[in-house]
Amino acid sequence: MSLVTLAIPFFLLAVLLELALDRWRGWGLYRLNDAIGSLSAGILSRILGLVRVGILMLIYIPLYRWLEPAYQNLGIAWSVDNPWHLVLAVFAYDFCYYWKHRISHEINIFWAEHLVHHQSEDYNLTTALRQSSDLVPLGWVFYLPLLLIGMPPEVLITAGAIDLIYQFWVHTQKFPKVRWMEWILVTPSNHRVHHAQNKIYVDRNYGGVLIIWDRLFGTYQEELDEEPCIYGVRKPLNTFDPLAANLQHFKRMWLDAVYTKSWKEKLSLWFRATGYRPADAEAAMPVPSGDLDNFRRFDPQIARGLRFYVLGQHLCYSVATLALLWYGKTLGYGVTALLVLMLVAGLVLNGRILDGESRTRHWELARLSLVCTAIPLVPTAVWPVLLGYTAASAFLWWLLVFTGKDDRVSPVSH
Repeated sequence: MSLVTLAIPFFLLAVLLELALDRWRGWGLYRLNDAIGSLSAGILSRILGLVRVGILMLIYIPLYRWLEPAYQNLGIAWSVDNPWHLVLAVFAYDFCYYWKHRISHEINIFWAEHLVHHQSEDYNLTTALRQSSDLVPLGWVFYLPLLLIGMPPEVLITAGAIDLIYQFWVHTQKFPKVRWMEWILVTPSNHRVHHAQNKIYVDRNYGGVLIIWDRLFGTYQEELDEEPCIYGVRKPLNTFDPLAANLQHFKRMWLDAVYTKSWKEKLSLWFRATGYRPADAEAAMPVPSGDLDNFRRFDPQIARGLRFYVLGQHLCYSVATLALLWYGKTLGYGVTALLVLMLVAGLVLNGRILDGESRTRHWELARLSLVCTAIPLVPTAVWPVLLGYTAASAFLWWLLVFTGKDDRVSPVSH
């Protein structure tokens, strides 16, 4: 069980605490649709990790073993049980993370992966859990230099987990500046800057744990009182579907590559600066950036009952995900893949319901029917749970969507 998986229940408790304070104090930091969109992206990231090979370890471990005699001759001996070794490992890992993070903002194909984390137009603890699914994993190359200092795979994994877990708490708007921290550590204030799309804030503050890298390499920007952060991305996603979120920039690059007549452009646009598009493709298929002077969050209004239905479904998916992460290794690959596929379908449909997509009235019934047909393929212990879930969901969906008796929610203020 990884440290990140063990930390998930504590992440969710912290989200619930911030949400409770948000409702009590009236801060307006949380919207149901955006929060579920972010959490769904996080779930998708974790469950897809169960059915694919980790590229970094697939390459790093054989290279480490090949170099191990050289490390022994040089007297390099890391220990995951030595706290000072872990401190040094996190320091080294964070340096590599800085460059990975920076390149992820500067090169098209890397941005296509990282973009997911920035799409939320709110900024709260659910944003921290909004992670890319690494559909085209490339970031692993930035950690190979750790072989130069003989860092063992288990130390690398632990340092990476610590780095990622630390970053959770900085995704909040209600922690003020603490001057001494702003010079050394990544804080909520300087990370708010990183998530903002204001011109002065774009592509700044890349550190994971330490902000000193940004100060050293000229990418630091302080949060300014006179320039409130506007969160999200310049070309808004406008859907709460987590799969569409992961495909947003890949789809745009693919369409550009198909449309442009230049073979040089077809091959090179993936590795050009973020946002680069061939001139002929951009002229034929313009994608305007959002107007920050008249910024409005994507916030479609759906019936109140549907909101509760989506919330209930999301809670079911969250529990199923935790169970799958905990017991997944005891299941065969085929069963795990089937359960992952069922969860992906649910997450996508949930997002589309939040979008107000009219076709979901039939899609959701089709999804529940497919879950029923798949029940004989999963362990018998799960049958009663899935039967009860599909029966209750189908009844509620029919009642909410096909009886036409639900009211509508009032608009959310911006």
